[in-house]
Amino acid sequence: MTDLAMVQPGGGERLHAPTGSYLVHLSGAQTGGALAVVEYTFPAGAVGAAPHIHRGHAEHFHVLEGEVTFDLPGGVSTLGAGGTVSVPIGMAHGFRNTSSAPARCLFLLTPAGYEDYFRDIHRAIEAGEPLDPERLAGLRAEYATETL
Repeated sequence: MTDLAMVQPGGGERLHAPTGSYLVHLSGAQTGGALAVVEYTFPAGAVGAAPHIHRGHAEHFHVLEGEVTFDLPGGVSTLGAGGTVSVPIGMAHGFRNTSSAPARCLFLLTPAGYEDYFRDIHRAIEAGEPLDPERLAGLRAEYATETL
């Protein structure tokens, strides 16, 4: 059985991203590996993630602020605040902020584990390591994720 997990407002683990920042509200360590909850804030015009496929987890997005454009098998869809999309394991997807304002999006990762990829990104940025597309693809591959 997993212990109760609670994070107070303003809590969580703040991480740098190549564009924007992550806030890990809940990690797999807190949920017995069942779920991770990560907030992503990114600027206007930024790519959140180039198209990719997760082989080990589903990714559910809830737009908190601004607009997020998703590249999905059925085409391109833009969701505003309050919009939600659920991407099952094995489905190609990518997302970006095509608006002229910042966007905030909540990721629910089921099962948890991919939040460690965000931690790896943060550590690389903190160490001053370059994060070119090849390096990002290599890091993603460590978490059963294929870059397209």
